[in-house]
Amino acid sequence: MPTTAKNKDVLLITLLGIAHGVSHFYHLVIPPLYPWLMPEFDLNFAQVGLVMTIFFIVSALGQAISGFLVDRFGAKRCLMAGTAALMLSGVFLALAQGYAWLFISATLAGLGNSVFHPADYSIINRSISEARIPYAFSIHAVVGNVGWAVAPVLMVGVAMLLDWRAAAWSSALIGLGVLALLMFYHREFDVDDSEETSAKEAANEKQKGGSFAFLGHLSVWLCFFFFFFTCVAYGILQNFAPSIFKATYNLSLETATAGLTAYIVGSATGILSGGWVAKRFPRTDYVIASSLTFAAVMACLLATQWVPGWMVLPLMCLMGFGVGIATPSRDMLIRQTTMVKFGKNTFGRVYGFTYCGMDVGQTMAPVIAGPLLDAGQFTLALILVAVFQSGAVLTALGVGRQN
Repeated sequence: MPTTAKNKDVLLITLLGIAHGVSHFYHLVIPPLYPWLMPEFDLNFAQVGLVMTIFFIVSALGQAISGFLVDRFGAKRCLMAGTAALMLSGVFLALAQGYAWLFISATLAGLGNSVFHPADYSIINRSISEARIPYAFSIHAVVGNVGWAVAPVLMVGVAMLLDWRAAAWSSALIGLGVLALLMFYHREFDVDDSEETSAKEAANEKQKGGSFAFLGHLSVWLCFFFFFFTCVAYGILQNFAPSIFKATYNLSLETATAGLTAYIVGSATGILSGGWVAKRFPRTDYVIASSLTFAAVMACLLATQWVPGWMVLPLMCLMGFGVGIATPSRDMLIRQTTMVKFGKNTFGRVYGFTYCGMDVGQTMAPVIAGPLLDAGQFTLALILVAVFQSGAVLTALGVGRQN
């Protein structure tokens, strides 16, 4: 393959990774500023929590809609628009004069966030050389996690050094910088399909039932619930792991919090390894099933409380590693489903709809696990993590059979 093709792949993977990282960054722009926003606007935890609930609702609904927009108007335009919305979210937060402004900021962030999965995955699947697609999925996911890691550190650091408005302005500047980068390299996002190929795809789609026909296929719904199950499991850990391990293993808050960090480190390591695994093992449903089963076993082992407290961190790291290994194969599984059943003109809407399960899962996790913790059922919360991971195993195997 010519070097120029390889260079274009590397550039695209880098640009999309940065874009994905900034979308994840904006997930955690507002929450770290709660200690400043609450006294500033006289808010309680329920009120600031509602702001982020709006973010996830808008993102979930917007993701399904933006998938159609990506297929209709092109991934490049949607990616630019989404990045601009994220930047404006930071501007409105910096200028906030009351509670309502926080909702405007969260809504803009949710709208911006909603375009990245359908747009990014459409570009990866249509523009990256097939041999490098598993690695593209791997890097794309890892850099997204980097965005999550950087946001709290930067927002709190700037707020402590200057004030919360300066922190908000810094988030807007990051959005502006990424938008400028994407605009500078905008030609790299053009799809090389010929008019004849595009017309053939469109005719094939019409013959199969039109724009919404994909919703009538079981495999698409199984992919949706796969994301839902995995994200409820992760959401329980993300929201409550420190409290769970403090109660079940009598760990200090610092050590219990480090358990979640261990999970994230393990997950990032697994994702990087998962690109190599996805390339060498074409039965992606089996890869997902085995790695998530391993993760579920780690959750069950933690729930039994048979292990000493010092084992919490390595077991959480191993659980994250199992989930991470499955990540590139997960995206390959959706790619296979789309190519077999619908054609590449539908990448945007299929990825957009199935990834809605992620936002729905993250929204529902506190609702599902919160009452259990209030009732003192900390062990049961860990068992639920394993149950939802097992549900993800069954849906992945179901998709494999459908294909």
